[in-house]
Amino acid sequence: MTFLLFQWSHWDYKYLQETLGEDCQVVFSKDCSQRVLRYLSGVVTALRKSGHGDTIVCWYDAQAVVCWWLCGMLHMERKVVCVNLLLKQKNTWKNRLVSRLYKKALTSSNFKSSVTSRYYGAWLNRKLGVNINYTLLHDVYHDYYEVPQWKEIEKDIVFCGGCYGRDWPLMMEIVKAMPETKFCLVMTAEMERRHFSRMNRQYPKNVRVLTDIPYKQFMYCLCQSRVVCMPLDCEAPQGLIVMYEAAANDKVILTSDTPTTQEYFDKSQRLGKDVNEWCEAIEYYLGHPDDGKERAVKFHGFLKADCNERRFSEVVKDMVESI
Repeated sequence: MTFLLFQWSHWDYKYLQETLGEDCQVVFSKDCSQRVLRYLSGVVTALRKSGHGDTIVCWYDAQAVVCWWLCGMLHMERKVVCVNLLLKQKNTWKNRLVSRLYKKALTSSNFKSSVTSRYYGAWLNRKLGVNINYTLLHDVYHDYYEVPQWKEIEKDIVFCGGCYGRDWPLMMEIVKAMPETKFCLVMTAEMERRHFSRMNRQYPKNVRVLTDIPYKQFMYCLCQSRVVCMPLDCEAPQGLIVMYEAAANDKVILTSDTPTTQEYFDKSQRLGKDVNEWCEAIEYYLGHPDDGKERAVKFHGFLKADCNERRFSEVVKDMVESI
């Protein structure tokens, strides 16, 4: 049998369950405030429900690695499929320890993993000192990302939104360097406290900062913009879902040059850490909306053709059948 393990019960999974077949069961982690406890609760439930030789498909890479290690320690025979690795590069003892745990799992014959970018896979191999042939699995695109009734409300606003993986300090420097341009930043309250507590919400007059807003309001803010900026702070896949949502609504995307974004954008949309470089790119697309829309429409076409639910689930099914 096959078991699908998710962190959260609100995630869309039916299209994947249908492709994997009638014997596929879905398992959700308990809603614990502590991430480690949440990960463990889901893994333990999946192990209890599954039997000898069954396959557990983990939507979150950390749970996949935990699942593999628990199987080894408890002498349980399970096959683990990890959907899209997210390992980052940090110069900390914690990251070095986690990297060792990942490396051991990744090189096992009963652990199969995918990456959302072939360039990230190559980077990961260099980081871990391994030579693994990962399955290329672009993050899934859902048609409901498109909001037709809001597509035409765009204004000359620059949007940046989301949670982890954003380079919020760089984004604020860009805001300060462009006082005549309007910005809308949407983040969690935790991110605001972490990066901007010293500002005491005394932000520049050209920026609106919103925290912990409902998804519908988030999408409305995104659709009001003309340019979506996604400066990132790591090599791992971050921010792709917001980029998908932006493309679905004809917004041009500017993002950081990382091994992940190389898979999705050409060099003109991938930028470094230079604030002036970002300012010039933003000014160009604000002044040339047709060029921006052309790029957005092209990217949207790629997502609908290569990253749709059917294509995504078929690749996951191939991984399950080949492990």
